[in-house]
Amino acid sequence: MITVLYSIADEASRNHRLERYLKGIADDNMTSLRLLYEETSAGVYSFTLSLLKNREDAEDALQDVYLSIHKSAHLYNPIGRPMEWIMTLTRNICMTKLRERKKLRPFAGEDETIDYFDISQSDDRIALNDALKSLTDEERRIVILHSVAGLKHKEIAAVLGIPTATARSKYHRALKKLKKLLTEGGAENG
Repeated sequence: MITVLYSIADEASRNHRLERYLKGIADDNMTSLRLLYEETSAGVYSFTLSLLKNREDAEDALQDVYLSIHKSAHLYNPIGRPMEWIMTLTRNICMTKLRERKKLRPFAGEDETIDYFDISQSDDRIALNDALKSLTDEERRIVILHSVAGLKHKEIAAVLGIPTATARSKYHRALKKLKKLLTEGGAENG
């Protein structure tokens, strides 16, 4: 079953650390950018992949996100929610890419080889990714934002532009679907 990677006790420490990195980036400290990337890139990449559904586009968006963070870190207002700011920036970059994609080529559909989570055991990775494909796009994004990026439901709601109660209920509904699929072995065929 999916577990949240960050406990409540660790959250304040993580937020403080990420805000320190953002301040360092604003002061043009490249070590801070590297540390921010190392700590947040898995969640950012999973979120870009859930939005763009194409590995190449997601990798391009990931690079664009960190370039944008480097350019705009001085604009971050330290209010204790750095991941919300990063994920909102990520969403905006992905939406721009989706608009560009529509202008350039018709969307060919979801990449069947998408790995939303980086799990070392291949059987677990395959089962979890197959189960995630059974969720709606919005449910998948909510699970990724909460479980990989460590965002609270309130932050997820702000990033996705939905009510907090909706984010919370869709998260719990998605977990029930995933649990059912994974315990009944229903994730094999997506």
